[in-house]
Parts: sequence; C-alpha cells; structure tokens
Amino acid sequence: MKITAIVKRGKNKGVELKPHRYQGGYFLVSKGGNKTEFAHQVTNEDELKSWIKRGYGLRMSALGVSPSIYGPYSLTFAAA
Repeated sequence: MKITAIVKRGKNKGVELKPHRYQGGYFLVSKGGNKTEFAHQVTNEDELKSWIKRGYGLRMSALGVSPSIYGPYSLTFAAA
C-alpha cells in the first residue's frame, strides 16, 4: 500500500509527499496536529491505514519539504 499527499499551497505546491520515517524507524500519527502529547509512534507501515481510518493524521515529508501532519482526508491510498 502506498500513502501519499499533495501540497496544496505555498512554495512547494504540487509536491507529492510520503510518510515521514524517523531515524528510529517509526512513523508518527496524531490527532492533535503537531503536538507530541497526542502522537503515537507506529513501526509497521501496514498499521498506518488503521490509524488513519480512526481519524489520525500522518506526518508526511519529501526531499526539501519539512515534515508536517496531514489529516486523513488529505491522504491518498494506492496499491504499491
């Protein structure tokens, strides 16, 4: 499964983002924007879809684009 988001405005408009993987090998999902007290670390990429279905946003990034939380309605799922 491939999860993507497209930047809608600003200098990076049109850039395709992918889930941001931290150095510890985990992804970050959150219901509170960029606030870490509402965040959960997810190590398995297959688990991300279940978190997103429950309303959590996912931290996304691309080369040259800083990581940021994207809500579930901004994310696109496709077969890998």
